[in-house]
Amino acid sequence: MEEIKVWKIVGGNEKPNAVSVEAISETTTEQLLEEVLTASPDLLMPDLHLIGRQTETPGGPLDLLGVDEDGRLVIFELKRGDLTRDAVAQALDYGSYLAGLEPDALCRHINEHSGRGGTEHIEDFSNWYQSQFQRPVVDIGRPRIMLVGLGVDDRAKRIVAFLAQSEVDISLITFHGFKQGDEILLARQVEVSSASEDSQVRSTKLGNQVKLDKLLTDLGIKQGYDALVTSIKSGLGGSAYQWPNTTGYTFSLPEMTTTGSPTNRAYIGLFAPENRKGRIQVLLQARAIEIVKEEKLQEMTKALGSAFALKPNGWGEFWVDGHKLPLNCAEMLAGLAQIIGAGWKTKREKQSSVETEELIAETADGAVAG
Repeated sequence: MEEIKVWKIVGGNEKPNAVSVEAISETTTEQLLEEVLTASPDLLMPDLHLIGRQTETPGGPLDLLGVDEDGRLVIFELKRGDLTRDAVAQALDYGSYLAGLEPDALCRHINEHSGRGGTEHIEDFSNWYQSQFQRPVVDIGRPRIMLVGLGVDDRAKRIVAFLAQSEVDISLITFHGFKQGDEILLARQVEVSSASEDSQVRSTKLGNQVKLDKLLTDLGIKQGYDALVTSIKSGLGGSAYQWPNTTGYTFSLPEMTTTGSPTNRAYIGLFAPENRKGRIQVLLQARAIEIVKEEKLQEMTKALGSAFALKPNGWGEFWVDGHKLPLNCAEMLAGLAQIIGAGWKTKREKQSSVETEELIAETADGAVAG
């Protein structure tokens, strides 16, 4: 493969000059790559949830397993060095194994293996998936495959290109390390892009938004719905992440997993199912109900002429008429979101305090041992 080179432009606009940036050894990049990708999954793809690392399969340990922004499983086969056709065969083996699992078996596999090596720990993948993507895990589809290495030989690249053109959702990227002073730079190069990324219509964030806007317009409730969205966003604060589904929004807040990795946890959702003819569902996750308390929710929804219902899975909901929103509905939702945001903030502060105490204890133990 042709060597990748990087230059830094110095001297400003008057007398620009290109200075070569030193490439670091493959050995150094090998040592860093997997740890860096695990800690920063956005280097692989945006809004990626890494849910498994070195998870066991009949064909051997699967390097990284994730769920992309569209709710599809992604298999990552990493090689410390050039990718070869053996790596392609290995990745296909993993893909065929996961694709052949029934939904219950797939959930058990993820429940048992998630959380290792800095990935997100998931106790109940079925509920987690439903809360993140507002659809059942049975709709997860076939897994995507991504090969990742520090280079690729011609045969492996040819095979992956052929598979991608044959409608197998497979991609190939390489990383290259460079050193500038005391800093290490990482460059990402897409060698082969999956055909589905280029030509097939997929359930993307933008696609979901288009479908949602059309639904709300067709139902005649877009103005009222948008007002409730604004109320929730203002109450939760700037840390909230808003994800569009085809029937509504899910609002998440950033947290740390038990292994110390960052993730987004869903707290509240606002949905307008087509078959409910303009009625809007406010869906609360168990973690939100724990903050607000069921008694308070009963009191708030009663004032709206609605009723809060707690579900067996720990979630809760209430409904309002999108065509004629109850008086003070937007203000009530803003207040509800403020309570959730304040509770989330308190939880984060306690978590940080515990982590600081553990770090101090570990430092003290190390000093005694030394």
